[in-house]
Amino acid sequence: MNALLIFLGGGLGALSRWGLSTGVDTLTSRTSLQQFPLGVLACNLLGCFLVGCLFGHLAQKNPAWVLPFLVTGFLGGFTTFSAFGRDTINALQQGLTLVALLNIILSVSLGLLAVWAGLKLVTPTVVAPE
Repeated sequence: MNALLIFLGGGLGALSRWGLSTGVDTLTSRTSLQQFPLGVLACNLLGCFLVGCLFGHLAQKNPAWVLPFLVTGFLGGFTTFSAFGRDTINALQQGLTLVALLNIILSVSLGLLAVWAGLKLVTPTVVAPE
């Protein structure tokens, strides 16, 4: 049953991400903000906010369908950045400051490096990160 809930939530989350991201990018397409990925940023920030809301709500009650459908499924499809934000805040709340900082540094730097490596693999003229 969890697999079905994750599947359904993930599909809805991915469609929602596409809709919001496309909408925001369309609104900013003829402005000085068109170079910045505001659509993706909006999805990531909203996803983080929603995962915070859900985990705050779940501290009080925890219906069995909420985690697989809304968190893993919907927010996983909407953005994986929400999981990064949740994990980092959880580490900080547990007093694991070094773990939180390392999570931030590794996630951002290795994520950027992975994007660069993927681009380099398919486009030999990509400039190396400085």
